Amino acid sequence: MTPATVLLLIGAGCTPDGKNDPKTDTTPTDTATDTTRTDSTTHDVVVVGAGSAGLYAAKTLIAEGYEVLIIEATDRIGGRVKSASLGDMRVELGAEEHYTAAGGNPVWPAIVETYGESIYTSAYNGSTAYSMDGGTGTCWWHEGADQPCEDDPDVVVSEEAWDWYWKTSAHTDPTTSLADDVLAEYGVGVGHRAYHLYDAGLAGAVFATSLDRLGAFSLALQDTGWDLSNDVRVLGDKDLGYSDALETVWWNDVVANSDLLLSAPVVRIDTSGDDVVVTDLTGGEHLARQVIVTVSIGVLQAEKIDFVPDLPASTVDAYNGIGIDQGMKVPLRFDSAWWEIDGESLGWLVTEGLAGGCWTPSDYKTGTTSHVLMCYPMGDNAAALTELATSAGGGEPGDQAIIDAILADLDATFPHAPGQATANFVEGLVQNWGAEPYTLGAYSFPQIGTYDSAESSRRLDLQAPVADGRIFFAGEATHVTHPSTVVGALHEGLRAATEVHAVNGSPGNPPEPR
Repeated sequence: MTPATVLLLIGAGCTPDGKNDPKTDTTPTDTATDTTRTDSTTHDVVVVGAGSAGLYAAKTLIAEGYEVLIIEATDRIGGRVKSASLGDMRVELGAEEHYTAAGGNPVWPAIVETYGESIYTSAYNGSTAYSMDGGTGTCWWHEGADQPCEDDPDVVVSEEAWDWYWKTSAHTDPTTSLADDVLAEYGVGVGHRAYHLYDAGLAGAVFATSLDRLGAFSLALQDTGWDLSNDVRVLGDKDLGYSDALETVWWNDVVANSDLLLSAPVVRIDTSGDDVVVTDLTGGEHLARQVIVTVSIGVLQAEKIDFVPDLPASTVDAYNGIGIDQGMKVPLRFDSAWWEIDGESLGWLVTEGLAGGCWTPSDYKTGTTSHVLMCYPMGDNAAALTELATSAGGGEPGDQAIIDAILADLDATFPHAPGQATANFVEGLVQNWGAEPYTLGAYSFPQIGTYDSAESSRRLDLQAPVADGRIFFAGEATHVTHPSTVVGALHEGLRAATEVHAVNGSPGNPPEPR
């Protein structure tokens, strides 16, 4: 490979070398509509999207000697892996959980080799708390709690759902939602005092959606096939974020050995001729033998890319048959750990309001003096917060409206600490993935009809190449046994790149320029 051609369009939040500036990468500005560049290029393969799947596909192809162009709609690489600074520590605005080496996870050995195994630590340290009855009945799962959760029968029953929801024998009707099955099994529906424990505590916390959007049968099939480790870890170094680590172990090298075009949303992929022609919003045309499309399911469903000729109905049905919902991460910094009212650290909290599920990443970041609570509004909670932000005018006022609503929820959560969230608040960040125009959602989930069986699913259908083996789809949403994860995205990038190599087989043979 020759050194990377300078196609980088530097946007807000990037340093001149293309690296994300940790002080400004929390709210990247999309500059695509402001640029007038019309570069035309030719490469062996074009990769659309510089998230985990796209970058790993490029890494795989580069190793085989292919000339690769990566086109990214935003002004940064990394996709839904995104780290930022808050206080004296790095927080994750996107993916946060890591898995051990089981299931062929390439992240674990790569990071351990670079940083040592001690870089990893356990997450969600401390007790679990559930807000109940407008905060007056908030309970804790630890010995000696003022209001122990084991004394609340609705809370105790909700814990049983964690060993029930994934069993295929419990969900035999492929047309019901998980909300339908929860109502039938436990008598808990909308308006029940414990509904949030299933909605925000299970559907939102794990699958980034609301309870009524999950397909119960599809979900059980998906979770039965899960093959990653359940031993979740996180990065313990307060100065190291997930995106920082991946850039060091892989992505810096990928960027150095490929061509990268930022702030250039792809608007058209034309396979009507002999070559693939990928057109970006600036009018630039990029020729290739094959293209790997790694944009989110939300972008595909919104039809932001015009495929010429039209994609087969089976492909369209596949991406429309996979769920994606609104979701956000909102880290909040306080001047004290005001939530430790029972003398215990807080590992996991489920609120009754818009905050949803929250945890304390500052408890596992070594050496930090910050007190950070991460809240995780998903599905309906995220939609409601987005409406508040829009009503406030968007931008910084919109983010503040989201933070204010979450603080109000937290203010009412603990009976022994009324108003303490607002009183102790210092600063916060808002990453609203559903409002990002080139993501349009948090991550994929199984809706009704996503899975027919363990061997038949819309995820698997979307893996099928189209346009006579010239268009390939890859991303976390196309993985069958561990979707919705960085590992799934990496594996799908590898799969698509391997399939491209099998079809192409001639690195260094791009189309002739027009």
